[in-house]
Amino acid sequence: MRVGLLGGSFNPPHEGHLHISLLALQALQLDALWWLVTPQNPMKEGITPLPLEERVELSKDLVDHPKILISDLEKELETTTTYQTVRKLKKRFSATEFVWINGMDNALTLHQWNDWRELLSEVCMANLTRRPTMSLVQNCPARMLSKHRNVVIDKGGRYPLDSGLSYWLLQKKMVDVSSTELRGKTT
Repeated sequence: MRVGLLGGSFNPPHEGHLHISLLALQALQLDALWWLVTPQNPMKEGITPLPLEERVELSKDLVDHPKILISDLEKELETTTTYQTVRKLKKRFSATEFVWINGMDNALTLHQWNDWRELLSEVCMANLTRRPTMSLVQNCPARMLSKHRNVVIDKGGRYPLDSGLSYWLLQKKMVDVSSTELRGKTT
């Protein structure tokens, strides 16, 4: 199986999460895409998220697609970083090919994640770009890792999901929404 992993706080989940999920499913010809709703995002230490169960339920309310699974697997796996999560998932589902799905905001801050270099050597990445596409992609700090291959794609296909490889999917349609923005409207 070819499975995309979209991890995050989903605090709250929104149409942008769904948009990149559907795009990744189609562009990479994935069999499934798992939303990994994290108990606490280490990059957002100062933000108190909605309770995990509520974020999972809100995600399930938003998504009505047979190939998208909403989960709190990180709670079950007792992991706190993406690298730990990916390692445990690969061990548990050894016959599955995984690809980590990022929106552009996460792609631009990947070099700040715990064990990010190890993560890139562990799992394929797919980064869904936003405007200005090529300047953001070219200036992304994670692209500077010399051992890592970066491939820009503008059409779907059954691309290999090899570790040490990042795809940059050029989006034609954008959804301009963020959880930070949505949280700001409710406070």
